[in-house]
Amino acid sequence: MVYAEVVRMITFTSESLVSVCENINVLRSVNLFGGLVVLPFIVQGLCDREKPQFWAVNIVAMPLLFTYYFLFYTDIWASILIVASLALVVRQPFGFITSSYFSGIVAFASLWFRQTNIIWIAFIASLLIDKRRREHHKDMGFLQNTVNFIRQAVLDWIAILPFIINILLFAIFVKYNEGITFGDKENHKLNLHIVQVFYCLTFIAMFTWPVWLSIRLIKRYIWFTILGNHGLNTVFTIGSWIFIKFIIDNYTVVHPFLLADNRHYTFYIWKRILNQEYSNIFMIPIYHFCTWNIIDSLSLNTSGLTPITIITFIGGIFITIIPSPLFEPRYYIVPLIIYRLYVRPSKEKLIGISMSRHILEFAWLIFVDVTIMVIFLGYEFTWLSEPGKIQRIIW
Repeated sequence: MVYAEVVRMITFTSESLVSVCENINVLRSVNLFGGLVVLPFIVQGLCDREKPQFWAVNIVAMPLLFTYYFLFYTDIWASILIVASLALVVRQPFGFITSSYFSGIVAFASLWFRQTNIIWIAFIASLLIDKRRREHHKDMGFLQNTVNFIRQAVLDWIAILPFIINILLFAIFVKYNEGITFGDKENHKLNLHIVQVFYCLTFIAMFTWPVWLSIRLIKRYIWFTILGNHGLNTVFTIGSWIFIKFIIDNYTVVHPFLLADNRHYTFYIWKRILNQEYSNIFMIPIYHFCTWNIIDSLSLNTSGLTPITIITFIGGIFITIIPSPLFEPRYYIVPLIIYRLYVRPSKEKLIGISMSRHILEFAWLIFVDVTIMVIFLGYEFTWLSEPGKIQRIIW
């Protein structure tokens, strides 16, 4: 209502407040304002000014976000509020305790847009605890760091109380709602969709390749998969590939919506790539590389996530998307943003070419965004079941 009143004042319209609220363009502008004004303001505060690990404009231009700036979907503000909650914990602009309570309040607001944000609220709490652990303890190996992490959580229970309250309130909601889904529970039943993790990591790697790709990275991957430990890594790699094949064969869920709804890119990805003969073979090395690359690039960024918070981040991806039976890239938005916030561009030349990683990333993201918009605006079709109603392709 407040936003609608501001719009009415700016546009000097004589329409009633109710009419303004019902205007589809006003509703869509809420996301446009959030994406182009609020989000860059928040993420800029997380950027290292002397050695920027990202450009705010590149976070804003992420293709999984870009389309929804012009539509009335919940994903934009669900993501903005989670990033704001994270920023309050990382920067602590109001002091340790006050910032954590503001973070908890903002995180609670995000749950009204997307219920699975509860997992990212737990991740943000782990960031807070680990930040305090590093302030009070030296790094002493993973096991001792984990012990100190648990101790710090107990000592700082007042600071993490807002996050605990969020989790408790969410548990009560799930109890009385008989699930986490509003509305159509029949088509959103939980499944063990483990291969969805590989979809997510592949999307992240695809959209961020200008940040990490280099000859040295490829050499490092070859060493990891084949040459390391006097060739013993080859045995480990073969075992990993067999395990990935097992997951593809036994934990791939094909939701009826995926097969029936040709308005989404996932329909075409499934039809033309993932459902092809031998796709369960040729996707194995892709999934393996993307999984290794995401973890490797995070672990190399020593000023960002630690092994503990890398585990909570990957765990957050698992818990968020494995239960979902639907192949849905919108579920990957928050993991993609968090990954990009914490990964610094490689200092190495890109396959022998010296080029600014930020500029290349910007060019790549804009290319994808423009392509998506051209397809969305230029390709129209109708369904036999809904004659005369224009359909368009979106994520």
